[in-house]
Amino acid sequence: MSEDRPTYLTLQQELDALDLRDTITNDPSASHWLKRAVAELWERDVVDALNDLDVLRELLEAKHHAHVLTLKRMITPETGYGTDEL
Repeated sequence: MSEDRPTYLTLQQELDALDLRDTITNDPSASHWLKRAVAELWERDVVDALNDLDVLRELLEAKHHAHVLTLKRMITPETGYGTDEL
């Protein structure tokens, strides 16, 4: 039975990841939330962070779906306007 060897990043890939982290945290157009998340991410266990990311993605998709349904209810097929605007 052969074991799969773990795949490690090359030194260049690790340096690129650090550069990307620094670019985001120093970008004045990046949100404070993203900057904090990137800084905290670097201190976390990768597997735990990926699991949390899955949960956040599900929540965001549910929020988006709820917004789409709300917008569809607000727009009438005849006018294209929300019923509150008539």
